[in-house]
Formats: sequence, C-alpha cells, structure tokens
Amino acid sequence: MEQMNTVTEHETGAARQQNPDATRQPIQESQPFALPVVLVGLAGAALLITAGGHTFGLTGWWAFVFLDYAPLGLRWAAGAAIVLTATPLAYAWWLRYAARVEQGLRRWALPLWLALPLALVGFWRLRERTWHGDALYKVALLESTPLRDNPYIWKEPLDSLLEYGMTAAVRPLGLGPDSAIAFMSVLAGGVFVAATWAAASWLTVRALRRVAIAAALLASGASLLWFGHVENYSGSTALAFATIVLAVGALQNRAPLWAVGVTGGAAVSLHPQAAFVLPALLVLLRRDRWPRQVTALTLSGLVAPVATVLMLGWLGAPLPALNGGFAGDPQLFWTPLQALAPAQLADALQNLWLIAPLWPFWIGGGAVGMVKLWSEGQGARGEARRTLLLLSVAAAGMLCYFFAFQNDLPRPRDWDLFAIVGPPLTLWGVYTWLYLIDRAPTPRVAATLRQMLIVGLIFASCYTMGWIGVNHVYTLLRPDAAERERLARYRLLDLTELLPQATITPDAPICAEPVGCERVALTEFTMPQSGDTRPVIFAHAPAEIAIPLTVPTERSFLWLSPALDPQTWAWGGDGVTFAVRVRDATGERTLWERHITPADPADRGWQEVFAPLDDYRGQPVTVVLVTDPGPAGSDAADRAGWGMPWLMRGTVARDE
Repeated sequence: MEQMNTVTEHETGAARQQNPDATRQPIQESQPFALPVVLVGLAGAALLITAGGHTFGLTGWWAFVFLDYAPLGLRWAAGAAIVLTATPLAYAWWLRYAARVEQGLRRWALPLWLALPLALVGFWRLRERTWHGDALYKVALLESTPLRDNPYIWKEPLDSLLEYGMTAAVRPLGLGPDSAIAFMSVLAGGVFVAATWAAASWLTVRALRRVAIAAALLASGASLLWFGHVENYSGSTALAFATIVLAVGALQNRAPLWAVGVTGGAAVSLHPQAAFVLPALLVLLRRDRWPRQVTALTLSGLVAPVATVLMLGWLGAPLPALNGGFAGDPQLFWTPLQALAPAQLADALQNLWLIAPLWPFWIGGGAVGMVKLWSEGQGARGEARRTLLLLSVAAAGMLCYFFAFQNDLPRPRDWDLFAIVGPPLTLWGVYTWLYLIDRAPTPRVAATLRQMLIVGLIFASCYTMGWIGVNHVYTLLRPDAAERERLARYRLLDLTELLPQATITPDAPICAEPVGCERVALTEFTMPQSGDTRPVIFAHAPAEIAIPLTVPTERSFLWLSPALDPQTWAWGGDGVTFAVRVRDATGERTLWERHITPADPADRGWQEVFAPLDDYRGQPVTVVLVTDPGPAGSDAADRAGWGMPWLMRGTVARDE
C-alpha cells in the first residue's frame, strides 16, 4: 500500500533524479508508538482550549491570549480533532486510505493559475481589522509627512517608495494609506503562495508530501502578513522566502542564478532584515564555477538596491545620518547577555510560537537532521544534502536575527518585526522532518514521526486559523492617552456633542452666582504634573448625566477619563465616587464604579475607564455618568469631570 514515504509506479526517472526522496525504496509500514503521539496531541489540544493556560490565569503565554476571543466551542472542536488524529485508530484509517488520497490529490490538484487568484481574494476578504506594531504611526506619517522627511526611509527604503506610490495611486479612489499598505500586503501574499507552490513542487514529487509542505508554510502565524497587514514587513518576508525557494530551484537547475540575486536584493531593499537570509546563498557556489557565480549573484543582487537609492536621491531624500546609529537607531542588536536575559528570552520564545507554531518540531528535528546529515557524508544523495544544508543555513541566519535584533517596542506588540523568520524556519523544519522519516531506523519510528507530523500540522492549522480569524473579526485596541490623536481614527462619537440632549439630575446650580455655578458644563482640566490637558464634562457631585445613545451594531466601548479638578486637591473633602451605568428596556446596569480621593497620590491625575457596550449592540440606551459625594456624604470640594468621553470602535485588548 502506497504511503507518504513510498513512490508511485508512474513517477519518471527524471523526477526521481531531481527529487531525492523519490529514490528511497518503500519501507514496511507499522503502527506508531502510541504514547508519544497521544501526549503531543493532548498538549496541543490543551494549549488551544485553555488559550495557553490563560483561561486559568496564566498570563505569561501571550502568544496564545488571542484564543480567548475565539468561541470556546470551536476551541473544543479543534482540540478534539487533534486528539482524535493522535489515536492509533486514526493512523489505521490513514494506512487504509492514504493511497486513494494520494491519487485524488494527483488528479484534482488545483493549478497555480487558479489557486493564486483564489488566495488573493481570500487574503483581501479576510483582511485584518486589528493593527499591530506602530501601524498607526506609519499611517499617520503617510498621511501628513512627505517622503523625504519620513524617518522610516532608510529603515525600509524600497518599501517606503512603494507605500508612497501606492498611496498616491489609491487616493483618487477615496482610499487612504491604510488601504494602500493592505493592498501591498495582499500582493506580497501572492508572491508567498507562488513560492510555497514552487517549494512543494521542487522538494518532492509526492502529492501528500507537497500538501504537507504547503500546509506547514501556510499554517504559520506569519501568514497574517498577507491578510491586509498594515505594516512594512510583508514584502520583505515574502521576497526573502522566495529567495530561498529560488535558491533551491537553482540547485536543481530549475531557476537561474540571476533570479536568486535579483529577488534577494529586492528583499533587502524592502527591509534590511532580509539580509540574514543571504549567507545561505553561499551553498550554491561550486568549486569549478564560483567566480562566475559570485559575479552573477553580486551584479543581479545590486539591481534593486542601486535603483532604490537612485530613486530616493532623485526624490530629494537626505542620506541617513550614521552618527547616532543606523537611521537614528544607536543599538541594532542585543549583546549576548541582553539577548539571553530570562525575560528577553521568554518573550522571544513566545514570539516564535506565534510566527512558527511548530517550532519545537522544527528546531528539534532540524538538529537531529543536521547530525544525521554530517554522519552520512556526501554519499549518493548529494543534491538532497546540499538542499538540506541550504535550508539549514537560511534558518540559522534567520534565528540569529530573531534572537539578536533589538526591538524598540515590546514583542507582544511588535511580533511582526520578526515574522520573516517563520517561513524559512518552517521550510527547513518540515523538509528535515520528511528527511528523518525516510531515514528512520525502524518502520515503527518512521510511522511515529509521520503521525506526529500530521498531528502537528492540524494543531498549527487550527492555531493559525484562530489567529487570522480573531484579527479579522475583532478590532483590538490598547488605548493609550499618549497616542489619543492617532487613536481618534477609531472614535465613533464624542459624548460632549450629545450634552445638549442629556438629562441632568439635579438640575440646580451649585451656588448663587449667575455665572460659573453650573452643575454640569463643558470645560477642560490640566494636570499640573504632566501638563496633560483634556476636554471634560464638568460634573460637580452630586450629579447624574443621562445621555441618550443608540449603540452601534459593531463592537464598541466607552473611553472615559474621570478626574478631580486639580484646583481642589488641597481643599480637603473625602473625594468623589464615579460610576458609569447603562439603562435599557430591561433596567439599569453598572459598568464601572470607583471612589477617587485627592488624599491618594495615585488619584491625582487622569484615570482611564474602558466600558464595553457589546451587550447593547444596535439598541437605544441611556448612558448615565454619575458623580456622588464620598463616604461622608459631604459635597465640599467635589469638583469633578469626565475627561475625553469617547465612544470607540473596537474591543479593548486583554492583558498579556
């Protein structure tokens, strides 16, 4: 019976010569060792169902926190599928039907010309609604800053050129730079799909193995970069991976060397991070041809960088100032001690979970594969050996970048800076895993490795679909008052605009003076310690402001900044109790409540309140802002206000 490690009778001799795995003789099938496979399945299911333990309060595993937003039923279904796949019964089914599946895949495989447009449509239709990293900053720069003044130019020169060009192209359509970058992301996804197709086709002739390679590459958290990702890493990630795949093609005389150089140079021009994949190209050099090969790679590799620099110079971009580090960054790489610091290393490994969910498989199997590779020597499978060496060097280069590069933003926010590592690491890992299956010491070990790979691919697929789905369904925000000008793009309504329609209770002034004694009024507070000035709805306690509002049908929340008037901090008094309530046809509900007193230094400033309104989507409600006297019941010095009362689109992201 034909399996993933057997050869069909109609494979040609040429195919066997080009694909080393096709030269292997069929090995006798056997049942795998059940315990290790089942343990792997249970571990994977537990990670998905509990969101990496976040369900039980283990907040350190931030790479799994997004699963908290996925429906629990879907997580249980995914966990059940993983555990079921890990059982001996599932492998017995596999032994029975694998040959038919192989034949079906050969007969009904989608051609690239059809698969590619379907992928592009899917990337666009399911594009992300959550922005990561410094996407808000980048979009703001594209909206307001000329290219020559953009500080990002020399950090991603070709990407900057393309972003400004695409922004100008879509402006007549009424679209902004966010749509331009999203479109570039989808196009990069097309390049990645084509490269994945080529990698699967060139590395094996067996349909099932092609599916395994493609599934491993697509089932990666890095794949979010193709779904309209509003950042600058999609292009360099896609072209860096395409460079590796073309290098594999060059080893097999399927791709010209100049194409490898042009693609690699373009990848580095998009973002210099891609340079870490270039050392792998040394594996392409042959003793009798290396001068000509080096010349071809160098000249073709300089095409995109030189053209980019000339274009930037023509557009008036100043040369980068290197006295403060590259493009103003004084430290590009961590020192070894910094990189290996426990907190830094823990964050890096979490990041690795996100961009390559099977990284323990790939690194563990890759290490064993390299030992086996060197123990075999040149042997009769020189092409397979060089391919594995090429992929190993590419993965090693990317991992060096991954652990050594210094990121300014926290990794949970800046995970996409390192997404470029995911595809090379995955391709090396899955190819090595198949390499080890073919060279397993016994049929039972081979069967165990094969079933573990299948279980792992299902886990990675469920994980990645959850990651992409959550980012498409939710607009996750981390409100930060320091970035409120950029976050204003998510503002649906400023509640100060509805104050004329509000009902105020009591409606009596707070003193007898004709002016300045309003119980509720629009004003502003300035915090003396920071100079932070915000508009406020002034509400001297006791006061109840009932604002009629129809909640949007999309997810939304109230962002409020309650505060005591700074001029009253030294007046004494026992503070003010603030509350946010919602009234609807069923009654009244308190969303948030807290007593704030000037006696507590932490209360002397703006407080931040995020009150979700998801339970009221599409309904008419009354938002009630309450300020009450403190526990003593005295309203002396109870000047208070609701700063920056915004109704926001989206969902407040949970803590990592």
